[in-house]
Amino acid sequence: MEPTLGDGPGDLQGLRLDRLRQAVEIYLDLAYPDRVIPEVVRRRLNWPEGNPADQLLSGPPFERAGKAPGRRTPIYALRLGNHHYPHMKLQIQPWSNDAGFMLSVNTHDQVAGVALDGPDAEAFRQLQAENQRLKETIEQAWDQAGLPTFLRYLRDYIDSRRVDLAAHDPGGD
Repeated sequence: MEPTLGDGPGDLQGLRLDRLRQAVEIYLDLAYPDRVIPEVVRRRLNWPEGNPADQLLSGPPFERAGKAPGRRTPIYALRLGNHHYPHMKLQIQPWSNDAGFMLSVNTHDQVAGVALDGPDAEAFRQLQAENQRLKETIEQAWDQAGLPTFLRYLRDYIDSRRVDLAAHDPGGD
């Protein structure tokens, strides 16, 4: 399910940094349960004050992670890692919803062309399973905190369709 394309909401200019900081805090609480956050990650969280969100996202420590289909605005990522794996990222994607963006976790552990039958294969599969578990846990916590996630978007979309259908079928049949 793609967002509605076009200009307007979803260009990240209106991204509220307090919501992004809230998302980072939730991420870190779950990704580092002992709250031992690596120094490199702490340095990535020293953002200059007063910069608009789109300016902040356009340079380090944020990375461009691609573009949403049909959009000119890139998807941005912030490499925060987790207690077992340093490459997991928080992603900020333009999206046509009230917030103008959607949050997701990129486990960054899908390695194309690697044969997973060597001596480290089982350990790597366990790492991927733990990363997936963390991704789902973080995204669910964001959703519960009212932050924009795909699950929230999907739920809101389904609810709006139910309302539309009910309006067209007043008898409920």
